[in-house]
Amino acid sequence: MLFKLASIFCIVQLTESLLLRVNEFGLHEAANFTRQWLSMAGPHMKMPEIRQSFYNSFAGGEMTVTNITIKRFVPPLIRFRPSDHSFLYMSTLSGYAQVSAEWSVESQFLHMLKIPLQGQIHAQMTGLISEIAMQITQDNEVEVHHCVAQIRDLRVAFEGSVAADVIHWFRQSVTRAIRRTLEEEYCDMMRNHWLPWVEAQLYQFPTNLTISHSPDVTLIQTMQSIAMTQHHVDVRMRSDLIWDGEFVESGMVENSTLASVEALPRSTRMIDMFIDEHTVQSIIAAAHFAGHLKTKIESPFLKTSCDVLCIGTVLPELAEQVPNRTLSVEAATLSPPVIDLQQGRALVYLNASLNVFAEPPLKTVEGSMLTINVETEFTLTMEMRNKRVKGYINMINAQANLVDSKVGLMSQKTVDFLVNMSTPFLEDAVDVLIGRGLIVADPFQFPSTNEHLSIHDKCLRWEADIVMPTVVAHTNVF
Repeated sequence: MLFKLASIFCIVQLTESLLLRVNEFGLHEAANFTRQWLSMAGPHMKMPEIRQSFYNSFAGGEMTVTNITIKRFVPPLIRFRPSDHSFLYMSTLSGYAQVSAEWSVESQFLHMLKIPLQGQIHAQMTGLISEIAMQITQDNEVEVHHCVAQIRDLRVAFEGSVAADVIHWFRQSVTRAIRRTLEEEYCDMMRNHWLPWVEAQLYQFPTNLTISHSPDVTLIQTMQSIAMTQHHVDVRMRSDLIWDGEFVESGMVENSTLASVEALPRSTRMIDMFIDEHTVQSIIAAAHFAGHLKTKIESPFLKTSCDVLCIGTVLPELAEQVPNRTLSVEAATLSPPVIDLQQGRALVYLNASLNVFAEPPLKTVEGSMLTINVETEFTLTMEMRNKRVKGYINMINAQANLVDSKVGLMSQKTVDFLVNMSTPFLEDAVDVLIGRGLIVADPFQFPSTNEHLSIHDKCLRWEADIVMPTVVAHTNVF
């Protein structure tokens, strides 16, 4: 186990090699998502009671406003705006709310007049102008740096006996107190409830890629830093491997992804995920060591006896030595494939073995009949449709050698034919592995739509729109 881990460590070395970019469209959707949250959470805000003293030449006392309840709430328009100095600003405009409350007064003079000292308040709020500045800390956490909120228009009406008319004399001071409370509670709600809720949603997004279950191989992503510009938010991730419970720490290598992605055109989707060539190579290496880069090829042509055309009619010598059999070819990589990501395509160098088996097995042969090693170079292009990635290959060159034969002596013509056939067999094997398509939503479990995958110089680019989760109101949050 230690030897295998040491071998893996020599090949699988990762660094800050995955870049997740939230584009302008993603920030716009995040604003809509926040507005949806406010529409659910706003009516459940619990306001503290307000105490307001009033004085007049003939009366004085203290009014208490309790049971402040938001009856109707239309959330404001929201905009997120990143900046170059690690601040993300959230601004609001417009919005509407109807607020009700109960008031009571403690006044010796009014009490002597036997006037009822309680009633209702009805308020109407129009326009919430606010700015919340969120800062990225040194620990890569998001905290509210400051929050400024202002209600543009607040109209308050008092109901309940003659005392309500007295309170109307102090409408301005009471209105200021209610306005100030609503503004402060809005900032407290966003700081203490909205931001933790956003963090809880982000934690639900998986950051690990399961490469294998036997052995258990997982590529884990750890956030290294968050950077911003005026157009997007970048989350830079570090990649490491866990192999059968053993942590394979990444090595520090030069990261080319961050230098090359800025030259690419701006995406029209919500997020970009850039995976650099080194990480792709490491995933392929892990898949090789886990034994996943192997497949079995079966074909009607691989019969040694047939009436029309098969390998037995092409090679009568093989039909004589292995009569009435169906052959199959198992292809497996001998070493991790080497990949070179170029603009629009990947150049792949592959060293594989082809083992030929007979069904039913030959009594005199244990294991494979023939073993042929192939070294090949091919280009790979990819397309993505309905969450399925398909690859197309174009062989550039290949060299094959017969390593072992257990079916007796064969003529050089038969050997040459089998060796020459190894290249199409290997091409079929690669096509089986990548040509049938890989569903990318399975390993990452991203709730995405409208995906697009492309190959660029030294990196893969995955663009997608994120399906935001449904906002559920929790009345006991506040």
